[in-house]
Amino acid sequence: MVSTSVAVARPRLVYLPFRAMAETSRMMLAHSGIEYDDEAIWGAEFQRRKATGEFPWGKTPVLQLAGAGRTVAQSGAIARWSARRAGCYPTSPARAALADSVYELGQELCTINPLVNCYTGRHFERIRHHYFSDVMPQALPQLERELERAAAAGAPAGGGVSPFRPGEVNFASGSVGEEEVGPREGAAAADEPTLADFNIFHHLDNAQLLEPDLLHGYPALLRWQERMRALPRLQLFLENRPVLNGIGEDPGLEDRQGVRVTQRSPEGQAWLRDGLWCFDD
Repeated sequence: MVSTSVAVARPRLVYLPFRAMAETSRMMLAHSGIEYDDEAIWGAEFQRRKATGEFPWGKTPVLQLAGAGRTVAQSGAIARWSARRAGCYPTSPARAALADSVYELGQELCTINPLVNCYTGRHFERIRHHYFSDVMPQALPQLERELERAAAAGAPAGGGVSPFRPGEVNFASGSVGEEEVGPREGAAAADEPTLADFNIFHHLDNAQLLEPDLLHGYPALLRWQERMRALPRLQLFLENRPVLNGIGEDPGLEDRQGVRVTQRSPEGQAWLRDGLWCFDD
């Protein structure tokens, strides 16, 4: 009988050596200081463990829950678990729905993940052209308008003009038109970043590896992104994580000690600890 239960002492995130579908969860967990194990597998080791049934849908990322818990698959499910644990998921159903809607728009931008982590040569150039000519020109104005709506929703309850400029609040901030329920542990306050902010931040951050001036002409997005980058624990995470280099030719993640991992690296398995690659158990 195949089992997807793995006994681990604390939550374990298992993924390819990519800055992609697990990065939003990594950012939220780092933002809240939640400890977990971060394991990368690839090549023959990935195929071996896949064959054992360790991964419910035959792919990663997966989250192995602490104890002898079940294994959770799908990046969106992992992101929502991370958001709830990290206090990045809203309290009210209405605010949660709003945050989820922006999060899902981020998922529609996910072509950037294989573009910077996998594709090479002519395929890379073709997809790059499509992404920045067709996808981003539609998404960026939509995101800019959503930040404008969030700022406007910060107007005083009795009426008047919002004190916030677009980009000075997060995507799910401000009034949502439904009565808020009381705060509870692990729930995001109305003025705190949610999974929506972290997911959009990740995809724009990856896109800016190829187009650094991507947000030129979008002042609200620029202002919001600067605020996100200034979150202390997120800032530390961004500074310490491996650099994604070789994009379009030989993509890989290189840590600050010069250790570089790609899908061609012979080890097949490694741990990320404080942004450094470790090959021991």
